[in-house]
Amino acid sequence: MEKESDMNRRKFMEIGIYTITGSIAAVCSLALARFTVGKSFEKKKSRWIEVELDDNAYQNKGFDRLVLEYEQKDGWLTTSAKSLAYVKRVKADEIIAISATCTHLGCIVTWNEEENYFKCPCHDGRFDADGKVISGPPPRPLRRHNTRVEQGKIYLDTETVPYGDYTNERV
Repeated sequence: MEKESDMNRRKFMEIGIYTITGSIAAVCSLALARFTVGKSFEKKKSRWIEVELDDNAYQNKGFDRLVLEYEQKDGWLTTSAKSLAYVKRVKADEIIAISATCTHLGCIVTWNEEENYFKCPCHDGRFDADGKVISGPPPRPLRRHNTRVEQGKIYLDTETVPYGDYTNERV
């Protein structure tokens, strides 16, 4: 009789040890998984910043070249970032904002006011005023920035978005 009771105690201790060990392993695994991939499931916040345009931009005389300064968050690391954009006011509430980064190799394009096109100095890529490829090696149009006008103030999203249909047809 005592042997049967002894076996029950052993079995109880064995089950208890396995349960505690399994619980500790599960908690550690969940903590490790959260640490490893946790930030990738968080919704990315858009980075809208207020910009000011020169009076020329409102009169359709050309693009303003703006330096965009903003905080960039990558996982746990937050850094300050800069990028260039060309911004033009088409109407009082309609703004065009084109990224100044060439889609070929990432060089900075310049706006040619006289001939009405963007030119990449690295490999002579050319884009029209909408950012579509005219000539050269760039495979895609220049990327755009989303814009909005609220109470007379202009806001620009520092995230760029694709523009056009990504075909390599020239304009």
